[in-house]
Amino acid sequence: MRAAALIALCLGLLPTSHAASWQVAAGPTRADGSAVEVSRSTARWELALGGVSAQQLSIRTLQDTCVAGVAGPECVTLESTTEKSVDSYAYLSVQRKFSFRAAASLRPILGLGIVANSDTNAYVSSAVTFSLSAGLRIGDRWFLEWRHFSNGGVVQPNLGQDMLLLHATL
Repeated sequence: MRAAALIALCLGLLPTSHAASWQVAAGPTRADGSAVEVSRSTARWELALGGVSAQQLSIRTLQDTCVAGVAGPECVTLESTTEKSVDSYAYLSVQRKFSFRAAASLRPILGLGIVANSDTNAYVSSAVTFSLSAGLRIGDRWFLEWRHFSNGGVVQPNLGQDMLLLHATL
């Protein structure tokens, strides 16, 4: 859990200016799960502690089988679907946020960061992953964000975890 300790150290480095704010967020994942998080943000950085609920992973497999026939090869495609449970897990992330149109009431925001995951599974297959996000801040209180965790293909499978979060500033 060295990665979590490193990210927790980043909490101490996060500026404590008056512009910092606390947020709570919740929303669905790409599968049938949900995510919740609490975060502390400044104009440029966000530190978030969150969790993703248990999910079902649907694995579809296609297998082509060919045999020699009188008129040439005869091929058949066999299809099977398997369901696999993915346990819930927690995460701690640090993201650098890039905000556009700072004076507007609708402000696009992009984010890039690192995430320490409490467990690995088919969606997050390594303890440390990257975080990409894109969102839209609506006024000073609301923020809608798509977030994606991925290990960049370092460890397989690399499905990545997608979530759509609605943030409320406290």
